Amino acid sequence: MFQGLDDILIETEEVATNVLNKMQDTHFDVLLIDVNMAVQDGISLAADIKAAHEKSLIILYTGDDIQSYYPLIVEKKVDGVLSKTAPREKVIQTIRSLVQGDLLISQDFVDYLKNKMQNKYETLQLTNKEKQLMMMLIEGHTNKMIAEKLDVTQRTVERYLTQLFSLLGVSSRIQAIELVKEKNLL
Repeated sequence: MFQGLDDILIETEEVATNVLNKMQDTHFDVLLIDVNMAVQDGISLAADIKAAHEKSLIILYTGDDIQSYYPLIVEKKVDGVLSKTAPREKVIQTIRSLVQGDLLISQDFVDYLKNKMQNKYETLQLTNKEKQLMMMLIEGHTNKMIAEKLDVTQRTVERYLTQLFSLLGVSSRIQAIELVKEKNLL
């Protein structure tokens, strides 16, 4: 697959348990790891590599449906997933992109992320305190007014709002209000 490429030098290892030993002596820009290997599977090998070499760039290489490995990308446990049926050019392009600090994202991965975000709000349930905070935001209360109503400091209100905004995936009162109304979370 990599014959004739001057900018990509490869080294192969058939025994997964030997990979970490090799990494002690040699730096690898990218590791292309087969998911299904004897002795140790590619996912647990990737976890071991990330634990020992956090900045290692790992691409899982699989004959399985690659969508089932997307959560590993989202959780930053791997940096990419390629199908064994991917054309040679796509494999090379993916490796080169990762080395350059870019990430190639397929449309089905974007669709996966959109679906994940939509489903997040379907199962999201605000606590009574979060609902109370949202109602005060909708009514236009300032942090000082909220602090007085809840009998807490303004700093505590700021912390509450930061946590609420993080939960909702927003960065402002306006975005929080729009999202809560749109998703009917109250």
